[in-house]
Amino acid sequence: MRIPVRQFRREMELLVRWGYTAITFDDYRLYLTGELNLPRKPVIITFEDGYVETYTLVVPILQELGMKAVVFVVADAGIRSSVWDRVQPGAVTPLLSDDQILELHAVGFEIGSQTLHHVRLPGLPREKAWEEISGSRMALEILLNAPVRSFTYPFGLLDDQVKAIVKEAGFTVGCCGWTGPALFGDDLFEIRRVTMFPYRSFADLNFAIRLISPYQLYRWLWWRLRVALEASGVRKKPFNPEAQ
Repeated sequence: MRIPVRQFRREMELLVRWGYTAITFDDYRLYLTGELNLPRKPVIITFEDGYVETYTLVVPILQELGMKAVVFVVADAGIRSSVWDRVQPGAVTPLLSDDQILELHAVGFEIGSQTLHHVRLPGLPREKAWEEISGSRMALEILLNAPVRSFTYPFGLLDDQVKAIVKEAGFTVGCCGWTGPALFGDDLFEIRRVTMFPYRSFADLNFAIRLISPYQLYRWLWWRLRVALEASGVRKKPFNPEAQ
């Protein structure tokens, strides 16, 4: 999902104006161990897939505003474009180079893993899932010469076995998309995130609503209802995680 650059800039400016401070998952980890105090209104901004546009368009805006983010990347250095997007015409996009990843890490952005090859993990044999998850961490740690502790599930898809492997592989957080508890911290290996969409009207209001806890509870309840309807056979259409 992509939004216009002008909308992204506006949203980041609003975060600053409303007193939010961007942190990383590693900051949160240090907070849990008592090594770091968090700001009054922390927010974690994440970007998936490691598109080169993150480096060319997003990072300059964040640095201008004194903000940082978490960037999840595909660890196999041989993959240099988003081949998983080929089902959408014109969507295949160049990915970050090793030098760009290193530069982001050097200026305070957290680098997380999105497996070796951006594959759908549920249904894979355990040894293959382990290779994708643990191998990605090893590859990125060799590149960065630093620990890699955050992980995101490609396509937002996971199951109990995949979650267990992520934890066993040494990660401290696992990010999903539309599943997981409504409240941050209730399950650090199934962190629900707020998706930003391009808005044609009332953009500031739409963004503000997504920052409040009642909205998170509403989205969680809506997701649980739709899953229950599909399981009962009442709802035939599969749950669409990208639906607003």
